[in-house]
Amino acid sequence: MPETTNQVRLESCLQVLVGLQLSIARNAADMKVFHFGQIVPHPSGRGTVGSYALHIQCPWRLVAEETVFTGASDRFVGPFEGTEVHDDDHKSGNRQLIKIASLLKGYDAETKSFVNATKQLFVTAVHTDNYGGADLSLSGGYRLQIFPDGSFEEDWRFVEIQGRHVVVEGGHIRVDE
Repeated sequence: MPETTNQVRLESCLQVLVGLQLSIARNAADMKVFHFGQIVPHPSGRGTVGSYALHIQCPWRLVAEETVFTGASDRFVGPFEGTEVHDDDHKSGNRQLIKIASLLKGYDAETKSFVNATKQLFVTAVHTDNYGGADLSLSGGYRLQIFPDGSFEEDWRFVEIQGRHVVVEGGHIRVDE
């Protein structure tokens, strides 16, 4: 299938992530947020951010080799077999959190965020599709895949912390300056 203008535009925006490390993973209500680049104080003075962020409200997954390492649905699975989900436990209340903790190795209790304390997970390549999906190849053999599944509402957005937001909704791309 040939590339569309939306696909080319989205991929062009995301190319700035190549060479940056996945530095923070956190939740904001039902949204998964991944930050990239050096961790700095938020411009508001509250919390921390990377230079860029993905705010994901649609299905996503982290894959490694030939397996799904974790993804959006693991949020609804107990942290260990035979246990229940504990929504009030921001560090280990579900399977997704346990898996991300094992990958990033660091946790900031003040911001309730997992921070990357490893020397891996640098973005090595970015690919997009005609429907607003994205596939980020990461060092260490991982890939972060985002796949919108709706025709109307916002699926995800790429945020330049000091700049624009690139919004994906219903397979269309909108840039908010």
